[in-house]
Amino acid sequence: MNKRVKKTAKRAAKPPVKHGAKPSAGSVGRMGRALASTAAFAAGVARETEGMIRDLASNVASPALDVAAPRATDLLVHQHRTLEKLFERLESSKKGLDATLRELADELSAHIAIEEKLFYPAVRKLKPDLILEGLEEHAMGRFALQRLLGTKASDESLQARLKALKELMTNHHHEEERELFTVVRRAMPNKQLEKLGAAMKRLFDAEMQRGHEAVLATFDDQLNRPVRASSAQRSRPKTSKKPSQRSAAA
Repeated sequence: MNKRVKKTAKRAAKPPVKHGAKPSAGSVGRMGRALASTAAFAAGVARETEGMIRDLASNVASPALDVAAPRATDLLVHQHRTLEKLFERLESSKKGLDATLRELADELSAHIAIEEKLFYPAVRKLKPDLILEGLEEHAMGRFALQRLLGTKASDESLQARLKALKELMTNHHHEEERELFTVVRRAMPNKQLEKLGAAMKRLFDAEMQRGHEAVLATFDDQLNRPVRASSAQRSRPKTSKKPSQRSAAA
């Protein structure tokens, strides 16, 4: 038998392909589960990618603020960048020092106010530990700001106090943007962020009109109060009674 005859015999031995044969129920189930899993994975990747894009758009550069309907996180990032520029102006030149310092105080105190009165309560459940940490950093920031405001321009401590306040608030702002704002953007819909942002913008404008003196006076930081009880409240050590004087006869 030559090679051509052998090949013909092998082809004839193969079972014919049945067109239109229905797949088994098991294979259909496996295919359905695979498709469902793939679809869920794709949807998750899409949500994650959208969140990353929103984060990059807000954090890489100062966002183009929508004055009519600013998102809460975009409004705060915009204010962070504004404060950083004011710090740079104060460090680079003493020209117009008093006016720039007052502008910084107004911006910072109003910014802290809208976070504590509106933003933090709205997002507290998402990152409760970070919110508590933020409140403590705000209190330290207000204390550092008041020390800076009470420092004369000729005082050699001025630049040191300015640097301390800048480092404290800059680190605080960057931590918020990295760890808090990203979570908030993914958890809250844009409509909700816009509604919250509009309320924060109105309060910020009102606080700016009041000025930092009035805004700072609304916080009860208790910075001038002792942590422990005052000396009057502390229990005094018991003193031994003086021995009675001996009689003259003794």
